[in-house]
Amino acid sequence: MPKVNVSKRVTISDVAREAGVAQMTVSRVVNGGNYVSAGVQKRVREAIEKLGYQPNEAARILKGQKARIIGLIVPTLADAFFSACANSVQDVAARHDYMTLIQTSSSRAEVETSEIDMMVSRNVAGLILIPMEQKASPRLAEVQASGVPIVTLDRVIKGLNANEVLVENVQGAEDAVRHLIWHGHKKIACLGYDTELLPIQERIEGYTHAMKEAGLQTYVWKVESSKAIAPLLQRKLQGPQPPTALFTLNNVTTIQTLHTLQALGIRLPKDLAMVGFDDIDLASLLTVPITVVRQSAHELGRTGAKLLFDMIRASASPKDAPKTRLVLPTELVLRNSCGCKTPITELAPKSH
Repeated sequence: MPKVNVSKRVTISDVAREAGVAQMTVSRVVNGGNYVSAGVQKRVREAIEKLGYQPNEAARILKGQKARIIGLIVPTLADAFFSACANSVQDVAARHDYMTLIQTSSSRAEVETSEIDMMVSRNVAGLILIPMEQKASPRLAEVQASGVPIVTLDRVIKGLNANEVLVENVQGAEDAVRHLIWHGHKKIACLGYDTELLPIQERIEGYTHAMKEAGLQTYVWKVESSKAIAPLLQRKLQGPQPPTALFTLNNVTTIQTLHTLQALGIRLPKDLAMVGFDDIDLASLLTVPITVVRQSAHELGRTGAKLLFDMIRASASPKDAPKTRLVLPTELVLRNSCGCKTPITELAPKSH
C-alpha cells in the first residue's frame, strides 16, 4: 500500500480520485449520502478513511452550508440521567458522521439562550435541548424560523413547532402509588423539587390521581431545591403523624432521602416504605434494594437524536412540517423498599 503524505492537506479531489468518482459524489456522501448508491458510498468512505480526509467546516460555513455539527443543551451533566441522555445523542450523531456540541444551561433560562446563540453562530445543523422554560422565547422562535430543526426532550416548549420526546410520567407515578396502596399504605407522601417543570408536575398529577382514586388524602411536600429535602423530611418524619410510605419525584430526591433516612435510623421498608421515580446507580445493590419507576435516559436521547436527523435529511421547513410527539413508556421495577419480600426482575403489573 503506498504511503500517504500526511504533511499535505487531503482535499475532496484527492478522495474523488482515490474512490474513482466525481467530486460532487464525494460531497454528497459527506453531506448525508443522498442519491448515492450503497456501493459507491462504501468506496468513498473507505477512501476518506485511508486518506484521513477531514471536511473543512469553516469553508462550509462561509459558503452558507450547515456544519456537520448538532447542538445539545442539557440542564447539567452532574445528573446521571442527563449525562446518559447526552451520551446516546452523541452516539447517534457519530453514526451519522456528525459532531455534537454539548453545553449545560445550569438550569437557567438566560444561560440557555446565550448557548443557543453561540450554537447558531456556528451554523449547527440542528438543536436538541431539555428546555428550562415551557414558553417559547422570541429568540428560539427566530432560530426555528431560520430553518434550524429543533427537538425537545423530557419537556415541551409551548408556542414552538418542535418535535418532542416525552415520558409517561403520569402513568408511571400512578403505577408506583397504586403499588404502595396495594401493600396497605394509606398515608403516602409525595416529595420533590423543581415542581414548575412539566415532568414533576405530571408525576404529582399521577400521584394525586392514584390517591384520590383510592379515597385517600394527598400529602404533596414541595421544596425549592435539593438542599431543602433533608430538613423538611426530618421535620415531617419526626412529627406527630408521619407517613408510612414515600414517593420521591426524581433520582436526586431519592438519593437525598436515603441519606436522611440513614441519618435518622429509619429502616426501609420496616419503618417506612418507599418508591422513587428514576432508577439510580447501584439501586439494586443497596442493603435494601430500591423499588423505582424506571425511564430510559438512553432511549430518550437516542429517540430524540433520530428524530432530529430525520428532520435534517428531510430538509423541510421546521415551521411548516407536521409536529411529532413521541411518549416513551416507564417500567415499575419491584425490589424491596416498597415492602416486596424478594427482588422481582420482571416488570410489575400495571394494576393490582
